[in-house]
Amino acid sequence: MEDLIPIIAILCTIGLPITAGLVIGLNAVRNDHKERMGLISQGIIPPNRSKQKSNPNRFVSLRNGIVLVALGIGIIVGFLCSEYLVIGQGNEFWVTGASVVFFLGIGYLVYFLVTQRMPLTAQKEETEQE
Repeated sequence: MEDLIPIIAILCTIGLPITAGLVIGLNAVRNDHKERMGLISQGIIPPNRSKQKSNPNRFVSLRNGIVLVALGIGIIVGFLCSEYLVIGQGNEFWVTGASVVFFLGIGYLVYFLVTQRMPLTAQKEETEQE
């Protein structure tokens, strides 16, 4: 009986969300099919749903890239400071956390400064394409 507890825990944490997602997805497909069949039975031809290729917003990608690089630098600097500096001995969590937050702030400032210097027309074209 004691061996079943970890197995049930793993099945519940992994299997339940997957099963719930499948049930919700299948219900959405079934409802869409019923709606289309109802329109067809009334003599209405439903429009074809073509999947349009959307242009990704480059500003969001730029922000995410800068922030992830800053996050990586913050983690590396935090680990190095907690390992080799006297202030980091015994305060590894706080030194690493502070350096991550500091470099994330610098990353957001860099993103702000980069996008501030971009022409305003380029920003308007990006938002209109969405």
